[in-house]
Amino acid sequence: MNSKRVLIYLQAVIMTACIALAGCGGEEWTYQSDRELKPGPGLFSGEDGEFNIIGTPQKIEEDREEESEKQTQ
Repeated sequence: MNSKRVLIYLQAVIMTACIALAGCGGEEWTYQSDRELKPGPGLFSGEDGEFNIIGTPQKIEEDREEESEKQTQ
């Protein structure tokens, strides 16, 4: 009975030592947030990386100019 207790104690000590040594060393880690917008085009953004809900801004401006020219004539 006493030898089992010593064996369990020895296993616990070895396991603790392995965990402690595994935590040592390693490489420096820098946090990078995945909640930030990444530069460049995306699913809902155009080539310039800006959000375009209805068409491109250039097309909207051209359409407005065409409508205003039609109304003045």
